[in-house]
Amino acid sequence: MFKITKSVLFSVLTVASTTTANVFKDNPGRIVGGDTADPGDYPYFVEMGGCGGTLFAPDMVLFAAHCENWKDKQLNVGAYQATTVAEGSQVRYCDEWKQDPKYGTEGSDINYDFALCRLNEPVYIDESNVKLELNDRDFFPQEGKNLIAMGVGALTQGGNAATVLQDVIVPAMTNDECKQYYGNEITDIMLCAGFQEGEKDSCQGDSGGPLVRRKTNDDGSFTDTHVGVVSWGYGCAQANNPGVYARTSKRVDWIKDASCSMGSIADFCDNDPPPAPAPCNDEDLTIKVSTDKFGVETKWTLRDSNNDEIMKRSYLISFYDNEHTLCLKSDECYDFLIEDSYGDGMCYENFCGSYSLVLNGQEITSAVGDFTKSRSFQFCTGDGVGNPPSSSSSSEDSNDFCGDIEEFEFRNDPSKTCESWVGVGKKKKIKKKCRKKWLGFKVFDWCPETCGEVGLGFCAR
Repeated sequence: MFKITKSVLFSVLTVASTTTANVFKDNPGRIVGGDTADPGDYPYFVEMGGCGGTLFAPDMVLFAAHCENWKDKQLNVGAYQATTVAEGSQVRYCDEWKQDPKYGTEGSDINYDFALCRLNEPVYIDESNVKLELNDRDFFPQEGKNLIAMGVGALTQGGNAATVLQDVIVPAMTNDECKQYYGNEITDIMLCAGFQEGEKDSCQGDSGGPLVRRKTNDDGSFTDTHVGVVSWGYGCAQANNPGVYARTSKRVDWIKDASCSMGSIADFCDNDPPPAPAPCNDEDLTIKVSTDKFGVETKWTLRDSNNDEIMKRSYLISFYDNEHTLCLKSDECYDFLIEDSYGDGMCYENFCGSYSLVLNGQEITSAVGDFTKSRSFQFCTGDGVGNPPSSSSSSEDSNDFCGDIEEFEFRNDPSKTCESWVGVGKKKKIKKKCRKKWLGFKVFDWCPETCGEVGLGFCAR
C-alpha cells in the first residue's frame, strides 16, 4: 500500500504493472467481503482503470477528485468484466474533466471529493430494470439503512483487483458515530458506511465509484439513489474504520450546474444536442490502434508543426481494436507519438498490438507494437501525400525506426531473424519471405529495414 497523503484514499493501482495516482488514506480501492454482481445489476457503473465512476446522464460521469485529471482517457461504461467489453459495456473517452473547485478546502485535504467527465459520445442505457437518481436530501440515507458500494478494486487490503464487478452491502452511520473513529477528519461533506467489526468495505481501486441506496419498485424494477462517491478510509474492511464517501446531496447543485456548463445533454440542462459532425473537406485521417493485454499502458498524441496538440488518447480495454477519425488541415505537417508506460511496447507473451494511420484512404504507416517506450511517425498533408517514406519519418525512442526489430524470430525459430534469414538470398526470395505473416503481421512490418531494401514495407526505398 502506498501512502500519498496523511489519509489513505480509495485510489488505485491500475491493471498490471502500471500505476495511477494513489490518493488513499491507508488502503483505497476494492470491494472486500462482497459478492460478484450479476450482469446488468449496475448498468451505470463506469470502470476507469484505477478508479470507478457513475454515469448519471448520457454524457456525464461522476467520480472522485482525488483520482485526478481523466481527460482523454478511455472509460468502460456499464463495465462488468474488468478491461473488457463483455456483457455489452461501451467504450467512451473523457473529453472534458472538471474538479470540484472546493476540493481539499475547509480544513480537509480530501473534502469535496467530486469530479466530472463529459464523454465524447453519449451512452443511453436501458432504465427499464434499474434507474439512477442523484440524492438531493441531506437527511438521506438514515442511520442503519443498507447501502451498496461496487467496483473492481482490490478484494483484500493490498491484494489483487477483481476481474469481475463486485458489490457489497454496508449500513449507513451518522457522522457523529463516524467521528468516534476518525475524529475531526469527518466533515459534513462526507458520509460514512460500514460495520464496527469491519469485514465488508470498498478498497484499493474502488475510488470514485458509486454508493447507492436501492429501492424495489412495485413493478419489480429498481431505483438506485446515488448517495456517495468512494473517497477514503484507513485500510480496507478493518474494525472501527468504516469507509468514507463524499456526500452527494451536499454538491448535487454543483454537479448539475457544472454538467450544464460543460454542455451536457442531461435532462436537467437546457442545452441543445450537439450538431452532427460536418463532412471533412480537407484531409481525413483515421488512426487505428489494437491493444495487447495491458491496454492501460498505451497512449498516443498527435501534434502539428506548432507543437499544438490535435488529439490525445489513453487506453484501458485489453485486446481491443480502437479507431479514431479526425479532420486535418491541408499542407500541414504532423507528429504521431505512441507510448507504452511500462516500457515493453504493446506486446505480451506471443501477441503484439499494432497501429496504423490512414490518410484520405491511403495507409501511410502501419506497424506492430514491438517497441520499448515510444515510437513516433511524422507526415505531411497536401503535396506530401503519397510521397515515398523519405517525405515522412518514423522513430523509436528518439532513434530512426527504419530499423529491424531485433527480437523478431519467425515462428519462434532463433535462426530466422531479419538479418540471418529474411535478408539472405536473391531479391525475389527476400520479397517472398517479407510477404509472409507471423502473429498476424507481415514480415515486412517486423523487418522494415531489410524488406525496405527490396521495396516492401513503410521503409521501402
